[in-house]
Amino acid sequence: MSRERLNRHFILLRALRWLPLGLVLPFLTITPVDRGLSLAQVGAAFAVHSAVAIVLEVPSGVLADTLGRRRVLLAGAALTAVSLAVFAFADALVAFIASLTALAAGRALISGALEAWYVDSLRALDPAAPLAAGLSRGTAAEAVALALGALAGGAIVTVSDYAVTALAASLAALAYLAAVAAVVRDTHAPAHEHDAGARMRARVRSVVATARAEATASVTVRMVLVAAVAFGMSLTAVELLWQPRLGELLATDGSHGVAFGALAAGSMLAVAIGAAAVGPRARRRVSIRTVYVASLLVTAVSIAALGVPDGAALFAVVYLLVYLGAGAAEPLHSELLNEAVGSEARATLISADALAAQGGALVANLGSGLLASAASPGTAWAVAAAVLALTVAFVAPKLGGSWRPETRT
Repeated sequence: MSRERLNRHFILLRALRWLPLGLVLPFLTITPVDRGLSLAQVGAAFAVHSAVAIVLEVPSGVLADTLGRRRVLLAGAALTAVSLAVFAFADALVAFIASLTALAAGRALISGALEAWYVDSLRALDPAAPLAAGLSRGTAAEAVALALGALAGGAIVTVSDYAVTALAASLAALAYLAAVAAVVRDTHAPAHEHDAGARMRARVRSVVATARAEATASVTVRMVLVAAVAFGMSLTAVELLWQPRLGELLATDGSHGVAFGALAAGSMLAVAIGAAAVGPRARRRVSIRTVYVASLLVTAVSIAALGVPDGAALFAVVYLLVYLGAGAAEPLHSELLNEAVGSEARATLISADALAAQGGALVANLGSGLLASAASPGTAWAVAAAVLALTVAFVAPKLGGSWRPETRT
């Protein structure tokens, strides 16, 4: 397989992975609210999602490093399809928790395995191949897929209802499963069933020990993980509260599916633009660290500004700026992490990064809804923005050695 073909496959899988969530993205919060849940209950349900992801993120990475990327990706795609089918018909807190639990499990299985498969496959073809182009295009592709899904979801809700949209998302997840089955092949032989005893346990211990050693030895890895906590917290605060806030500004009961879908799609296009803007050509004269820190600060300032607008149009503009900054930060975040680690425990450390983000998301899901109810969404966003900005101030000086990425094989 050529590098170009591998990049195309990775971009396709990144897009298909997020298309199902794009379909339901504009309505993840207002669907349970429409079916009788309070905002605090919705936050609790999403907190369970975050907790499950936290529990499973690193074990899922270990599974991917041990059993092979392909098996873990297939299991994650299947769980995603099931979760969205349950979401389509959920009408009580327990049912929504069940759906979000399965969604979190699927997300955890996919998160480290897909990126690790791509990086290891690329390194197998060319040990010196740069990661920036593929990771940036992958981020842009998933953003475009989310945007198209959000537009389609908004259109479906306008002519039908939330249940039909979620069922369409479940079918899209099955399409992703089929693509994984057709495209992904492990670059090294996974452990077989007869290795499930001592050899498997030894392999798991080796992977975990390697991941721990690399995290301990690398300041970059530690700082990226710290940044992930604040990044996950701040964006989760945005995601939890933007739909109810937009509903207030539009004076709508949630029936304006096109408006919600269009803004969600616009945010994903903003992510794509942000990711494209920090590609390798744009960074020939500027360091990864500088652009990464600047992107996080743009995100923090924009989140703080979300509470200011008293009209839907200006709110939409500020919301898009949040995702422009986030889109620029995400591929740089991934590049910093992947360049700092080796292949032995790559999926485990990528999963640890996702775990850190989910830890921040758990805090936001539990606290932001309560803070918004007690004060206002603007107050919750101001707190989230302050946490992100303070974290950037802490992390930035310690990323001083990241002006040029290390090449690791």
